[in-house]
Amino acid sequence: MSVVELAPVVKTLDVHRPARDAFRIFTEEITAWWPLATHTRAKTAEGQRTVRVTIEPRVGGRIYETLADGAELEWGKVTNFAPGELFSMLWTMGRAAPQHTDVSVRFEPLGPDACRVTLTHENWQRMGEEAERLRNGYDNGWATVFEKNFADYAGRV
Repeated sequence: MSVVELAPVVKTLDVHRPARDAFRIFTEEITAWWPLATHTRAKTAEGQRTVRVTIEPRVGGRIYETLADGAELEWGKVTNFAPGELFSMLWTMGRAAPQHTDVSVRFEPLGPDACRVTLTHENWQRMGEEAERLRNGYDNGWATVFEKNFADYAGRV
């Protein structure tokens, strides 16, 4: 069986922030803009509720959500942490390590008070038979999470 390579999900937007500020907002203030009620691993039907998302600020750092009861649910690992330039992560969302995708977020200065932020989510082929369905779901999900919530919070141009 051959694996069809799917195109990455790419989302680009401009914000009224210097690149270092946009990077800080993306990584340090993620709880403030991430849609915790709808885009987490918590099972709200079972009474779970996410109260915080944490990105440990170093290569190898964990990315995880914390539930109201203190439990932690893994999202992935930081693979690049260059403030004001590039943040990337191995994105597992609770799956076994071989079944992961890669997310990178680049911050490109557009002058002293603005930057272009580009999110790329790729390597869908690792998801096997679920790849196309997951890619399409994340394409829609990043529209809400990144293009709306992050852009609104950071100050869309």
